[in-house]
Amino acid sequence: MKILFTSLCILFFQFSIFSQTEDDYKNTLELVKKAFNEGKATLIHEKFNDALKGKLKPTPFKKTIDSLHNNKGEMSSYELILEEEKERNYLVEFENGTLLMLLHLTSDGKISTFVIKEY
Repeated sequence: MKILFTSLCILFFQFSIFSQTEDDYKNTLELVKKAFNEGKATLIHEKFNDALKGKLKPTPFKKTIDSLHNNKGEMSSYELILEEEKERNYLVEFENGTLLMLLHLTSDGKISTFVIKEY
């Protein structure tokens, strides 16, 4: 079992060499946290790739983020809990609760998946 786990970890590590780095995700998460806490949803939206911008229009996205901020308070921390091929799952702590954030970055550093939902 340990050999299987180690082999899977090495495989994921090798895969991550060809995708976005930990720093890319950390920088994006810090941008999301800062923009969320300052009520600047447009900064998050600007980081979206074209496909996601088409799905999540700026005005409804801002209303959703503002509503989330009003209900949950400021974002305080995040922790990676699961990494899949298409996205990373983060446990995000807010003043008034904990939610799950699904995030994926494209090769050019744009956000292609951005979902915040109940954990």
